[in-house]
Amino acid sequence: MEETSIGPLETSLRLLQAQQLARRGRLREAMAVVAPGGLPPAEPELLHALAALATGAGDYRMALPLWRLLAERDPDNAYARRMVAAIELWRARPPWMPWFWPAALTLGALVLVGLLLWLI
Repeated sequence: MEETSIGPLETSLRLLQAQQLARRGRLREAMAVVAPGGLPPAEPELLHALAALATGAGDYRMALPLWRLLAERDPDNAYARRMVAAIELWRARPPWMPWFWPAALTLGALVLVGLLLWLI
């Protein structure tokens, strides 16, 4: 009976340690705490934390399967389903999209400078 009460405590301690590391910006180390062997954990709380850490680190290639696995294990988890949809939408954007706003802002600045030079 004692052995079953240690599981939630260990999960809580791992989550706390991962949270402290993540707050310091050490996301990869936090991910290693949540999933020591690199495999997705069985506990839904740890799986959620690992998926969130991977998303926060910008590793969508790793995060998407983790969110899908969480949504599969817990079909009522609306947050996991939203994250799957959001990452799929993000990955489906056109390849030129990351350059659109910087190019648009640069063009706008050039037009503004040209207009100011014309007025002077």
